[in-house]
Amino acid sequence: MVFRRSKKGTVKTPSPRIKELKFMLSRVAKSPLSLLGSAIIIFYGVMALLAPVLAPPNPSWDIQRYPGKSAFIIPRVTYVAQPQPPTPQNPFGLTPDGYDIYYGCVWGSITAFRVGVYVVALSLIAGLSIGLVAGYYGGIIDEILMRFTDVIIVFPGLILAMAFAIALPPSLSITLREVLPIISVILLLLTITPILSHKGIRWTWIILQDATILTLAISILLFTNNLPNLTLLSLELTKLDKTLIALVLVGWPGYTRVIRGEVLRVRTEDYIEASKAAGCSDFRIITRHILPNAVYPVLILASLDIGSIVLTAAALSFLGIGSDPEFADWGQLVQKSQEWISSGNLIPIWYVWVIPGAFIFGFSLGWNLLGDAIRDILDPTLRRR
Repeated sequence: MVFRRSKKGTVKTPSPRIKELKFMLSRVAKSPLSLLGSAIIIFYGVMALLAPVLAPPNPSWDIQRYPGKSAFIIPRVTYVAQPQPPTPQNPFGLTPDGYDIYYGCVWGSITAFRVGVYVVALSLIAGLSIGLVAGYYGGIIDEILMRFTDVIIVFPGLILAMAFAIALPPSLSITLREVLPIISVILLLLTITPILSHKGIRWTWIILQDATILTLAISILLFTNNLPNLTLLSLELTKLDKTLIALVLVGWPGYTRVIRGEVLRVRTEDYIEASKAAGCSDFRIITRHILPNAVYPVLILASLDIGSIVLTAAALSFLGIGSDPEFADWGQLVQKSQEWISSGNLIPIWYVWVIPGAFIFGFSLGWNLLGDAIRDILDPTLRRR
């Protein structure tokens, strides 16, 4: 613990950082809903960590016929077409065609964390990067980036995610011919920004100008087949991987708009003007002064979005677009009752859709409650009330 000595030199008081941490913990402890949300997320986290212990793969099941014996493949206990009710051997029952619901729910918790955390983290990184650049530089850069953002936002999220997930190929190959034009456009925007904003030309502008010319020249040579096109990355994509990519492509614009609005507010503060007058670089101003004072609303939004992302992924799996048919995913388990949904005979097989649906509901509820707690802690307009 860090202490600060008082004027008399005899009494030691905690530093402001320790006081702030204690205050944040006290705010969480005073909110029953925050404690409930934290307990729910901890429960799911423990279940995900102990999945190999709670639901160990049985070597006698059909999991052996899969390459690598992936533990995320739901074991097939029987080939009976009718769902089987819960028994001591299968506490949550069996889906049509004999898949173990208990095993799918336990291992599906890992899938839920993977979907929620991965998608939100990648969307947050992309949204922060674009929003910071657009809000700080303004002008033509802001117009180009935000109009592109508006194009993504105007489409319904679920429909656009379905389109992306279907359109993505089973193998993704990124070559130099595809990457260099994007880098050239980014460098060109960074090059013309100082000229349009009348900030003056520095030595960094000369470097950006040379890099822009070089990347444009190499791009032209690649497209005219005068240089060999190199493969930078080659990946085999599963249906779940394509779902993750689709959700990231749909999710980043929301963070971009929020962080841009905060940057527009923060960049007019006196300490930002003082940093510019002191000769700080744009990168330092953005990372050391603007981002720490503008990121809190986006973090609150991200914590609330994890639950909704899992709901969207479950909806895609229910529609047959999400994870693979026998993959441990809650939406995939609910999808197996689709035939009975159309026939209206859901009550006798309640365990097929109620139990996975309860896992989806609990996971989303926990993140929403935890997001409210994070909002109360981080939002400066609420935390001191």
